[in-house]
Amino acid sequence: MPRQILIAAGFALLLVAVAGYGAYRFVSGSILRDLSDERLVEADYWSGEPKILSAGYGFDGIIGLPSLDPAAVRAAGGAWVDSLTCTDGSTPPVAVRTSAATPDTIALAYKGFANHDDGLPVVFSWPLAAETVDPSDFRITLNTGEVVSPHAAGLFPNWELNERNVVVLFGDFGNRGRPNEPDARYAIRVDIIEDTTPLTLIGPGDREVSAVGMRWETDTTPYLSGPYLVGAKINRVAAAPAGEGGALLLDRAPYMPNDEMALYGGGDFRLRLLTTGGFSPDGVAALQPDEFERHFRLHAKATDGGTVLIEKTGLDYTVAGGRLRVLGLSDLGRKAPVYDACYVEDRDNYIDIILEGDVAAARSIVYVEIPTAEPYGPFFNPGGPGATPTDGVRYTSAGPHDLEPVIDALDDPMRVSSEP
Repeated sequence: MPRQILIAAGFALLLVAVAGYGAYRFVSGSILRDLSDERLVEADYWSGEPKILSAGYGFDGIIGLPSLDPAAVRAAGGAWVDSLTCTDGSTPPVAVRTSAATPDTIALAYKGFANHDDGLPVVFSWPLAAETVDPSDFRITLNTGEVVSPHAAGLFPNWELNERNVVVLFGDFGNRGRPNEPDARYAIRVDIIEDTTPLTLIGPGDREVSAVGMRWETDTTPYLSGPYLVGAKINRVAAAPAGEGGALLLDRAPYMPNDEMALYGGGDFRLRLLTTGGFSPDGVAALQPDEFERHFRLHAKATDGGTVLIEKTGLDYTVAGGRLRVLGLSDLGRKAPVYDACYVEDRDNYIDIILEGDVAAARSIVYVEIPTAEPYGPFFNPGGPGATPTDGVRYTSAGPHDLEPVIDALDDPMRVSSEP
């Protein structure tokens, strides 16, 4: 999740070196301003009614560190990847070595501050009016009975104009204890409360609904169970993707453009997945466009009424209604000649599976599955072990086996556009 913030911080630090602190303030103001308005362009909604889809404590203590070096990150219980080699010979950026972030990078894209803080993403079924997002919208109840408020809130990294369903919170939301341990401390309830600018969702027909009064309850922690899917929706691919990007400086980040046109020249269908948190193969490494076969498979209806498992890319499958082929994943990072350990992706709560084939065949897709048994690999929140974990440190846990129903949005795309 913080990786894109580090990329944005790179722009800021470059300007500071050239023009001083005033330039940093300009960059920070520009990014936050672009992420704090009511613009939506073909933003997905996921149900007919506005509601919270998930609001789980994500990870502990790695946001707002004084520096990003092996000693500081490991002292905070974060993962640091020791040895990386980039295929092109370049030096691996810090953003591929850790999921931690500094206070200055948080200030670029969030309202509030962070100091050795935890993360907690709140996923809504409808996109948000971004200008109404503030830390004061949220009240967090812990298993100990404590009630805490977030230190920071923002839409980043779910900032593109066709996204904006997720608010990421930073604050003191718990420790690394598990529910059966006596000293465990973790968030069990999130309430949306009223403030001077009540949190607002935007739904079909540009309908605005207050989120005040919504709540989410849970009895688990990320140190017991990891992230999972809360939505899967199939749409037709348009001639040009709408709503990609939308923040002047972030549009120039090295993971943009990352849509189906940029990676595959199109396709016929985009099966968009909505997740509870950052989806990483190990909590640090990027998910790569060619890793469909490592993490996913699709269940489709067969011509005889049975099930066809779509497990490979580049292979035609005959299903009820015709033919389907998976091209790969998108809404990650840029197309590259080689996807290696230095690959940078956007690390948001959206992953797209791009397919081509017949419309009737696309309607036959019933589920997206995340198998976790070999040869498949699970997903982790940021805060996972990375490739070189430190002995004795408890990292976030792997996510569960998951089977998410697919919403047919081929005729009604279930999207919202709104201008401030």
